[in-house]
Amino acid sequence: MSVPVAYATIIIIWSTTPLGITWSNETLSPITAVCLRMTIAAMLGALILKVLAIPLEWSKQAFRTYAVSLFGIYAALLCTYSAAQYIPSGLISVLYALSPVISNLLSYLIIGRGEFSMSRWAAFIVSFSGLVFICADDWVMQDQGWIGIILLLLAVSLYSLSGVLVQREKLDAHPLSIAVGTLLCSVPLFVITWLILDGNVPVLDWSSRSPWAILYLAVFGSLLGFASYFYIVRELGATAVTMVTLMTPVIALVLGNTLNDEPITYQMMAGTACVLFGLLLYYQNGSTLKFSRLIYRNRLN
Repeated sequence: MSVPVAYATIIIIWSTTPLGITWSNETLSPITAVCLRMTIAAMLGALILKVLAIPLEWSKQAFRTYAVSLFGIYAALLCTYSAAQYIPSGLISVLYALSPVISNLLSYLIIGRGEFSMSRWAAFIVSFSGLVFICADDWVMQDQGWIGIILLLLAVSLYSLSGVLVQREKLDAHPLSIAVGTLLCSVPLFVITWLILDGNVPVLDWSSRSPWAILYLAVFGSLLGFASYFYIVRELGATAVTMVTLMTPVIALVLGNTLNDEPITYQMMAGTACVLFGLLLYYQNGSTLKFSRLIYRNRLN
């Protein structure tokens, strides 16, 4: 897999995942939906590793990598699925667009990489102002929408922390092996959480969109998406991979509006534009150009 292919894969998957999560919750509880998704993905992933003869790492370093990855897979996804009950699917992608700033800050604090100049703090304020503008939208905040916003902000923080900690571990293993190892470690946690919060044997309604969304997310969102994610983190770092979020929010909003009849208000559009504009300002110091050159160089390899 090349870096450009991995990036294109992540863009497509991350743009469609919010809508898939919302559809998963239509006839199933959030914890049931995510538990089924991760269980299917882990079983299918283990089978693929065996067929392709890719070794599954169980070293001490591998366990540390799987453990820190759980912040982004178990904890962040649990918050995200719960948040999808309260807000439109497109806003999930918009809030995840804040992850580059959080990742860079955590990279600076944890592994000594990244920088926070006055201009970058100003850019962060612009993005945060866009988030405040979105939260002020009456349509977003109706039916306890504020709960969804809080849960998503927690999810984004945990996801960003996970990426930085994975980068620090520097596990030299196949990306699919890392993804499957993390999935296998996450399944017991999801099952225990399901027993506590739900515990009812799910009845799948195949005439609804829920089971099909779960299958899509298990195969593409979990296996292919996580493998591409770990590959990009290993090759370029946690902050670079989160730059995908500059592209996915608009696509996710349009998909939610077109396929799920989710309204897009002028206030939501203005807030989203403000968030993305702040991120563009955040990277105006040339790191975006350096990143583009790195992508191009990897494409030639």
